[in-house]
Amino acid sequence: MAMHRRAWGVCIGLWLVTGCYDGSSVDLGAQTDGGATDGVGEEGDGSDSNAETPELSCEDGTPGPRSLRLLTRTEYANTVSDLLGIPAPNVTSVPVEPEVEGYDNNADASLVTARHVEAYMDLAQAAAVVAVDTDAAGLAGCMPADPGCAQAFVEAFGTRALRRPLTDEETQHYLAQFDSDAAEGDFYEGMRMSIEAMLNSPAFLYRSEMGESVGAGLFRLSAWETASVLSYTFVGSMPDPELMAAAADGTLDNVEGIALHARRLLDSPRGRERVTTFATQWLQTASLQSANKDAAVYPNFNDDVRQAMIEEERRFVEHVVFDSEQTVEELFTADYTFANDALAEFYGLPSPGSAELVRVEFPQGHERGGLLTLGGFLAAHAHANETSPVGRGVTVRERLMCQPLSPPPPDVDATPPDVDPNATTRERYSQHSADPACAGCHTFIDPIGFGFEGFDGVGAFRTQENGMTVDESGSVEALIDANGNSTSVPFNGARELGQVLGANGAVQACVLEHYFHFVSGRADLSEDECTLEELGKRLDASGGNLHEAFIDLTQLESFTLRSENSP
Repeated sequence: MAMHRRAWGVCIGLWLVTGCYDGSSVDLGAQTDGGATDGVGEEGDGSDSNAETPELSCEDGTPGPRSLRLLTRTEYANTVSDLLGIPAPNVTSVPVEPEVEGYDNNADASLVTARHVEAYMDLAQAAAVVAVDTDAAGLAGCMPADPGCAQAFVEAFGTRALRRPLTDEETQHYLAQFDSDAAEGDFYEGMRMSIEAMLNSPAFLYRSEMGESVGAGLFRLSAWETASVLSYTFVGSMPDPELMAAAADGTLDNVEGIALHARRLLDSPRGRERVTTFATQWLQTASLQSANKDAAVYPNFNDDVRQAMIEEERRFVEHVVFDSEQTVEELFTADYTFANDALAEFYGLPSPGSAELVRVEFPQGHERGGLLTLGGFLAAHAHANETSPVGRGVTVRERLMCQPLSPPPPDVDATPPDVDPNATTRERYSQHSADPACAGCHTFIDPIGFGFEGFDGVGAFRTQENGMTVDESGSVEALIDANGNSTSVPFNGARELGQVLGANGAVQACVLEHYFHFVSGRADLSEDECTLEELGKRLDASGGNLHEAFIDLTQLESFTLRSENSP
């Protein structure tokens, strides 16, 4: 066993460390581990095919570059669980993914270290043991005494594990595990070793969506690759049996078949969960789970309220996207939320009489409405003992308006102003940002951030601070109107801010831009301008329907094409 693990370690280490792609024809069929091929197979070798070179217009979207994408920890856990029919493995031994643009799935940032390699080997060994001990006969799908059982298992299981048919060389390599000295003639030990080897394959650990050359520097995804990108996009795991069958029978060769399965996956329970995962990363609210809040300043904020806020965001986003008007505008302006008794009391709302979260309507003229007034959003973007006008303003500017801000000069003191019991937060930060070195950016940040001052550092509404009346007036500078002009729009309070932003076309398009970051695993979208433009047009034509926008992404030519990567 030690020798096998060492061989796989050398193999996987070399592959993982070099898991980048330069845009030339990809050959993942290189010899590894004594003759095994861990690649995309003959269909994906990047050679010229008989496919006609597409003549693309901007309406087709812009095929951007793609890279081999290491599965995220969540994707890995989901995939192992779905493949083997076992509980999701504990992946805490795998290093946490670096966040880029707020997302944890950036292809270029996911560099592999020796810690990754060791963790993957340990996880593969443990998962294979559990799977065989739990349901060896079910996994085999045949009687071990049948001379063809081992090959039948390798071909069927291998197609699922590598998310495409195996090459002949791969089949022979995994079959050899049954005849190895370590297996000692034990069919199920050979099966366990074969499973372990597949889980250590780069073709398992990476998403390979490289395609075949169709000329003009473009590569079209195979049906198997299309199935993979659909599944990881919408449910964050490997293709299910229906999707694998669709790849095999040609259903995914046209946009109608792709739309059919895209809609099926998006509307599934796991598809709904995937959308809320996107929302958490888009809004950068995951920090609320561990955020330290000063109990002396916020005595009413406890773990029950914290957990209710986390679930509130998930339930709210899911309801808007799937069960209501489905529009981007409703995300910003909805006159309801989901609360239980603990959260309703914290918000000052009538008790719904439920320990579980249920839909709660806001009274007319209430201070809350839309995602900007969700307690989790407000608390995540505040300090431990006070609000953060700058943090909240930057979040709106960058995450909701797609207007990234330059970092402050290195010699600027960005320390928050000291707490002053004789001044409001607005007064303190107004003085702090009056510095000419800061004013350039703060002109675009502070007028937004001050509009949130009606909510304290844990998202509770307030009208007084330090005995003084809170001023929650603000303005959105450089808001792009329908004619493409930069405008200044005043508002009063976070709810009015949500109404201003929700009705703005540029803000609605920004939501899709962030979704595209999440789906593509890329930070640089400079080559995707046509795709984003076309998605924006379709969003506008649908009345801002966000649910359909997710499906529309799969209907563009660019969904199944990639461009040759820049050197």
